[in-house]
Amino acid sequence: MDNKIFRIERRTSTSESRVIIAEVLEVEHAEATNLFLPTLNKEVNVYAHSSSVPALVEGDMVLVECLDSLYIVTHRLRSKGEAPQQGFNLNEDGSLQVKNANGILIQSNASKIEIQKDGRIMVDGKEIYSIADGKYRLQGATIELN
Repeated sequence: MDNKIFRIERRTSTSESRVIIAEVLEVEHAEATNLFLPTLNKEVNVYAHSSSVPALVEGDMVLVECLDSLYIVTHRLRSKGEAPQQGFNLNEDGSLQVKNANGILIQSNASKIEIQKDGRIMVDGKEIYSIADGKYRLQGATIELN
């Protein structure tokens, strides 16, 4: 019986990656298009953004990965004293706390629950069931029913 297993040699990458702090100079559709790299004292064009990068504005400080002269924005840095925009906490009682300054959307196909930053909560679906074992209370300045 012949041994048909071949050893595959690992190839080392010829490209070098480095992470740099940069300032956003220009923005288009909430994405940076031009950056200033203070450590290199030069302006560069942005090649791409990581999927987790939030909407950017001019003046934001970002982490950029440079790969073969391509600049990829990977993170936005918080300003001094700025609270985190989002976070998940597991409380001592086992409950989960979700925080996001811009709102929260839970969606599955044609149904969704949206908590908006202005305080509105919207529930949208084909059918909505709300069941209580005890008292069921609706309270509001105005309550509208069909």
